[in-house]
Amino acid sequence: MTDEAPRAPTVFLSYASEDREAARRIGAALPGYGIEVWYDESELGGGDAWDQKIRRQIRECDYFMALVSAHTEARREGYFRREWRLAVERTLDMADDHPFLLPVTIDDTNATGARVPEKFQSVQWLKLPGGIPSPALEALCRRLAGGAVAAPPVPRASLHPGGLVSPFETSQPTLPSKPGKSGQPSMPFVATPFPLKQPGQGVRFGFEVLGWSFRNGYGLFALLPKWVRIVLMCWALLTVLSWGHSSRDDNHDVSPDTQKKLDAVASQYKKDPNMNLAKLGVLVAQEFGDAAQGNGVSVLALPFAGPSGDEPAAKLADSAFAQSYTRMSVARHAHLVAGDSAVPQCALDALLEQGRAKHTQYVLCGVVGAPGPAQALSVTLADIKGGKVLWSSQYPIAGADPAKVAQDVVTQIPQSDDDNE
Repeated sequence: MTDEAPRAPTVFLSYASEDREAARRIGAALPGYGIEVWYDESELGGGDAWDQKIRRQIRECDYFMALVSAHTEARREGYFRREWRLAVERTLDMADDHPFLLPVTIDDTNATGARVPEKFQSVQWLKLPGGIPSPALEALCRRLAGGAVAAPPVPRASLHPGGLVSPFETSQPTLPSKPGKSGQPSMPFVATPFPLKQPGQGVRFGFEVLGWSFRNGYGLFALLPKWVRIVLMCWALLTVLSWGHSSRDDNHDVSPDTQKKLDAVASQYKKDPNMNLAKLGVLVAQEFGDAAQGNGVSVLALPFAGPSGDEPAAKLADSAFAQSYTRMSVARHAHLVAGDSAVPQCALDALLEQGRAKHTQYVLCGVVGAPGPAQALSVTLADIKGGKVLWSSQYPIAGADPAKVAQDVVTQIPQSDDDNE
């Protein structure tokens, strides 16, 4: 009695006619992996009862490989759908863990929601773009040819550290998993495939890339040792806090000497009941006007002018000037020079003349009324070198906030003279 060589497992290859080239590539590769392949182009000859032979092959094959693509998705009818249904019917007599169905996607068709029998969604998928054989296909075929059971079915919503496992992710690179709390290895991290861009879907592609980055990034992060993750999280927190600190107004970061001067101004203001806001502005100019606050640009600050006899307007002008001057005084990118008197209407020619006389780069001026509305404070910042108005804004007297005016002024002061060249 002679020993017979073991029979090679057979695979029925089912596909839409538009995917014939991809089917040929796969069919040509399978025999080299120890698998006998059958599909209509290679086995059906003239005179064969085509339908009967296909039904018989599906009943007798060891495995059923269905190629899923954009072509199968687009077709509501096709003989391949009958083949798929016959294969699913055969599984009714099989054990649930027997790997009979082998779905393969040959393009970027998403397995989730694909127009395939529900049974296809309960097993692992393979991804072979263009039908080009891959190491994953060879490994699968070697296991089948050797009699080993393929990977067990995978639920559609199985979780791993990187997120959801799509049915075709088994063809993607995997990384070793870390032991779980019980000492058993958890499900390995599976890198999800990079999304493919479709014509006219640029926005959707951007969101898909963003999601892909988060999923794979978190999956890799979860594989790091716990102490490394803690160090990285602390570093990220410190980075965020440093950004927040650097984005604050410059006037929040003052030297001890400057802080003493600010405290002295506040103390004197509280002790002198006759001090009005105009005197406060003069006091601030005396304390900070001649002190260099760094290597920033120089600004000539002229007292804001308000019409005589209009107490609300005068009060707003004095308060806005005092707060603007104080905030600029402690700004690291501005060196202030106190002006002698206000300039009527903040005329540009007069501002340029004042700035050149004081050898400053910029002049700040404010006036209630002309050239702006009668009931509004007009604030102007002039560029001496450029001979132009760099910034100007108007603030209605009713409801105006001097602190807001001061904040706007400090924001408009250039960091360096190069900013406006």
